[in-house]
Amino acid sequence: MKTKIINTIRQWTPEAADPIAKIEHEEDTVANDLILNRLVDICLQKIYSGSVTEMERVQEIAKVVNLLYQEGNQYTRNAIENEFLTALSFEESPGSLKKHLELFPVELRKGYIKTILEN
Repeated sequence: MKTKIINTIRQWTPEAADPIAKIEHEEDTVANDLILNRLVDICLQKIYSGSVTEMERVQEIAKVVNLLYQEGNQYTRNAIENEFLTALSFEESPGSLKKHLELFPVELRKGYIKTILEN
């Protein structure tokens, strides 16, 4: 069964689409976790590239995640916090926090800061 997370990511983030086909047979929870982890990997690769174009793509991905976060139920918000934001926060350093926050829409920044403080 395809979840809102998988459907939305498939539609708006084509670079994450290939792994989705391989995980659709998984249970919803596992599939959501895997695709969110894939998005983290994509975002980190683009952030570390330092390219302006890649950073703009990270902002686009963050907007999609923010849409899911804002419109999702508690399960969706928890999945995003636990699998996407937490994984990003593990790569955080004092020097990168401002840069990373600037990539997120204002609403998602709150969830990101909350995640950093809880971990």
